[in-house]
Amino acid sequence: MRNCLATKILSIAMMVLTPAAMLMAETGNTMLYASGNVTLNGTEVARSASVTPGDRIDTAGATATTMNQDGSKVTVSPYSSIRYGSEAVRVDRGTAAISTTDGMAAKAAQITVAPKDKAATYEIARLNNQVVITSQTGALMITEAGTTTELEAGASSSRPADPTPAPAPAPQAAPVFPGSDLSSKDVFIIAGVVAGAAVATGLWAGMAAAGVPPGGFGNQLSTTSHQGRGMNRVISVARAAATPVLNGVANSARANNNAAGARVGQHRNIRAAAH
Repeated sequence: MRNCLATKILSIAMMVLTPAAMLMAETGNTMLYASGNVTLNGTEVARSASVTPGDRIDTAGATATTMNQDGSKVTVSPYSSIRYGSEAVRVDRGTAAISTTDGMAAKAAQITVAPKDKAATYEIARLNNQVVITSQTGALMITEAGTTTELEAGASSSRPADPTPAPAPAPQAAPVFPGSDLSSKDVFIIAGVVAGAAVATGLWAGMAAAGVPPGGFGNQLSTTSHQGRGMNRVISVARAAATPVLNGVANSARANNNAAGARVGQHRNIRAAAH
């Protein structure tokens, strides 16, 4: 009687395990076992499915377990998302527990975790922009930004999920020059005053160089060569002072004419459209 019961139990176990073993052997890939709301590449998994490298596994209030032929098992916690790989799993959200005898690694953000030896049991979680690595059995090697550190068995490490960017330099205020807040009218007035002063200074300097008395040229009927050079100097100074002012006035007038022409053109277009 007992032998008959044991035979029935063994037959039932073989019926349950044999199809999964045969499917795993046929595909040469990993099997996924779901215990609730689990999706594989967006498709809900009823009970089990075959997993290939690159597949995405998402859990919502349920757990999922993957098992491959090499003896590595990955348990995905509820509300998690991972990307399965033949040599490593990538945790995009939530927690994954890895039990491996062939050195299966795990990645989260810019961090890679791998067993120091081939056998290890550990967890890796990506939560609130933090990556938490916990070693249960076996030491782990953690690589980040080209630097590898060792995490002893039974220890835990928490790191930022992404490198903290350097703070941007504070914007510098534009230099303020004296008179930079003046209107164009004020600028022309000041320029005219400066030009007038320059002309007066040039006249005084030219007269002094020519030897003309303070009373002016008077009734002198002829001009010496020395006086001629003095007058040339007066003209040069006056021209140098007046040229920028005249150019500014011309440019301002040209800009005003262009703006007025544009407004006239707009009014014409509006009237044409109305008719």
